[in-house]
Amino acid sequence: MTRTTHIVLLSSLVASLATAAMAAPTQGSGAQTRSSQAAVSAAPPTQAQLRAMPTMRLLRLGQKALTVEMDTQDFVTGLDAVKIASARGDREATRLMAKIMARHQIILGADDRAKLERRFRFEALRGASSSVLAVANMYDRGDGVPADTKKAAEWYLWAARVGHERAMAHAAYAYGTGRGLERNEATALKWLEGANEGRQRSTLLEIGWALVLGTEGSKDMPAALRFFERAAQLKPSTVYQVALDLERGTRGVQDRDAASHLIRIAAERGDTGAATHLANALSSSANIEDQRRAVQLYGIAAQDKANLAAGQSLSRLLALRPSQDLVSDIVAALEKAAAAGNTEALTGLAHAYSEAIGVVASPERAATLLQQAADGGHAEAKYKLGLMYKSGVGVTADLAKAIELMTSARDSGYPLAAIALNSMAEPSTTNSIEEPAKASGQASEAAAQ
Repeated sequence: MTRTTHIVLLSSLVASLATAAMAAPTQGSGAQTRSSQAAVSAAPPTQAQLRAMPTMRLLRLGQKALTVEMDTQDFVTGLDAVKIASARGDREATRLMAKIMARHQIILGADDRAKLERRFRFEALRGASSSVLAVANMYDRGDGVPADTKKAAEWYLWAARVGHERAMAHAAYAYGTGRGLERNEATALKWLEGANEGRQRSTLLEIGWALVLGTEGSKDMPAALRFFERAAQLKPSTVYQVALDLERGTRGVQDRDAASHLIRIAAERGDTGAATHLANALSSSANIEDQRRAVQLYGIAAQDKANLAAGQSLSRLLALRPSQDLVSDIVAALEKAAAAGNTEALTGLAHAYSEAIGVVASPERAATLLQQAADGGHAEAKYKLGLMYKSGVGVTADLAKAIELMTSARDSGYPLAAIALNSMAEPSTTNSIEEPAKASGQASEAAAQ
């Protein structure tokens, strides 16, 4: 739940370097002297210089430690500055130190811990939520005090009660997993209500995995699934990923029954990947109700126009000439997916109208659907529409248009298009379909003369 980063304060080293720079010989040209002076002026302040600064200036330096990366000199200087200001008894500095610790999850040197804890306690008692959270983190990680998850949970609850959102997530985790508190799912969910959606989702997933893996002492798959289901209400795709991890065992626990349950939940919540996954499993069943459910799921998934696999699956099912009971369901699903712009569904629905499968035959309707799919870049649709323009079925015959579509289909990687082109045009010595006719006419005139 927590991430600990160790830092080493560089103040003494910086001070040594600065002293060495000031004491270095200044022999050589004036330019070298100016360069040395610039280097000295750019050096960070020493501990002695920081102690001589007024508190307001120390606080300004300390503010930088909230926003910069930990491996920068500004962070080291800012941390030193706020420690000095806090040691003077400045309450704002103490609260700032708590925020820095909470944001960066740092562990300070042993000499600073006891003093800081006393200051944080004082601020916490006055309701400063960042200070309360910092004390909770100290107990949770054993930073300067013996690790005590019960005390940590108490401080997390205190911070949560005064409105700290991150503390609310910690409190929810503690209740959800039993870390420092007696497990209570209802209370865990209650605390999460005050957190934003992203934090709610991540905490629900963390609780779920802790219960799956037993990282907090107890394994409880049924309870874990309940937390995962709640996360699916917020973002079903994250739970579909959990299901895949459980199905494959990528996080050390493999449970296909739990995975299947979560795939179904994610599919019902609208995740198209989960819907396709579940439909693939059901479509191979001999049970007609399973097949019908597969069609429904493919239909839901195919309404995401980017999910071409679902649209292709519906088209394939229709091409297999299923029982009449399913044909109407498949056509209805294709209609909805086609309306959403799924090019595979458009092509499959065009096949239905061409072959009168579940609908009244309409070559014109088929051509319209193929045109929409071709406009969306679908190679097979270009090929089929090209054949229609060649034969004049559903459209006015237009060999030039047919060749244009076939050429585009071939260039898009559809292999049958190249074969069809050979039957439509002369070898590539001509640039258009009109040129062979002109060449033939000229040859006839020459022979007559």
